[in-house]
Amino acid sequence: MHSGPGPMTTGSWSFSIAAAEAASAVIVPELLVVVLWLLSAASGATVLLLALRGARDSLAGLRWSGAPGARLPRWMRGGLPLAELIARPLGPRLPPALRERVNVALRAAEVDEEVQPQQFVALAALHAGAGLVVAVALWSYSILGLVIGVALTVLPWVWLRDARRRRDWAVLRDLSVYVDMLTLALEAGGALSVALRVATERMPESPLRRGFTRVQNDLRSGRSRADALRALAQRLDAPPVTSLVAALVQAEATGGSLSDVLRAQSDQRLNERFARAEKLALEAPVKLLAPLILCIFPCTFLVLAFPVVIRLLEG
Repeated sequence: MHSGPGPMTTGSWSFSIAAAEAASAVIVPELLVVVLWLLSAASGATVLLLALRGARDSLAGLRWSGAPGARLPRWMRGGLPLAELIARPLGPRLPPALRERVNVALRAAEVDEEVQPQQFVALAALHAGAGLVVAVALWSYSILGLVIGVALTVLPWVWLRDARRRRDWAVLRDLSVYVDMLTLALEAGGALSVALRVATERMPESPLRRGFTRVQNDLRSGRSRADALRALAQRLDAPPVTSLVAALVQAEATGGSLSDVLRAQSDQRLNERFARAEKLALEAPVKLLAPLILCIFPCTFLVLAFPVVIRLLEG
């Protein structure tokens, strides 16, 4: 009685195993192909994004070679004549809050003497119109038209933001060296005005040197030293520069030792620079995770999985 169910159970298990093997032979290769396709798509998307970002940075880094000292890129300066036609009727109608925000951003990017707020807003409107035309024209062909349209719309604002970031980074990078030169000039017996002139003349071309050159011009025009330094802090709008200016103004008003104040500021700036470098070094492994997962791992999996997929397909 007990011998009947045994063979039936064994046969059913054999049939189940055979069906599972057949299903796995069909499903596993298709699943692996889907996984490999997804990994390849992720790698391609990552490479495309990195290429677009590099192209944006290259485009943003272009400089106009016509006028000396101009810092506007070619594509922006080329569109200024057409933007001027829109800026004339737009200027009186521009909201004061928007005008002030754009003016602050242009001053932070050091292009406030080359382009007015209404001109920049008109240029941004031209880019938005061009982006809309491209998106509508290419909508029936591919989603790429929408991507290009959005990129054209945000390009002026992205350039303005990146220009300010580059300016801030250059100021923070050179400030400690500049303060050291001021300290050496003061400890050598020079006055503050002489130390400012000597340090400015020996600094390489940078936003900080341009700012202190403007301070020298303000002093020659009869402006007081405190007002010229406060104007510098307002233009650069960086906390370390504001702290340096406040310390210099207070020491000059109270009759304190400027060399001691600058020495303390120099030590503080060096410590801040070291702390920023240490922070960036600690952030590097975290930032490398995305390229590692999206670019390196998929290629490694493709190389390792290719023989396995071939064997499964042949089986």
